[in-house]
Amino acid sequence: MLGLIHTFLNLSAPPFTFFSLLLLLPPLYLFKFFTSLLSTIFSESVAGKVVLITGASSGIGEHLAYEYARRGARLALVGRRENALREVVDRAAQCGSPEVIMIGADVSKAEDCKRLVDETINHVGSGPSGE
Repeated sequence: MLGLIHTFLNLSAPPFTFFSLLLLLPPLYLFKFFTSLLSTIFSESVAGKVVLITGASSGIGEHLAYEYARRGARLALVGRRENALREVVDRAAQCGSPEVIMIGADVSKAEDCKRLVDETINHVGSGPSGE
């Protein structure tokens, strides 16, 4: 019985896989092409804009800080571990951010959240014209 199942799978799996790939890959590549084209056409420039990133001392927040720094954004980096955050601030400045401020805060505390927003606004201004 087991030999019959193996024979069936050996005969049916390769053609099924081939035709599945033949039908599914072209639409997938077409979709990827159009999404990359749209992202190129409609990409937003963050150069000079203020980006506030919480959890910037490690993980996703850290990598977001580097990516936004490469794109020329002004950064307000927030984290609980100030030693690790200081290293991220230095590296983000090296990546090309024109301005990086460091704010030690815990976003699980409401007073820290208010403080980090206030510090960011006080440092960079309340709007594009610095009003």
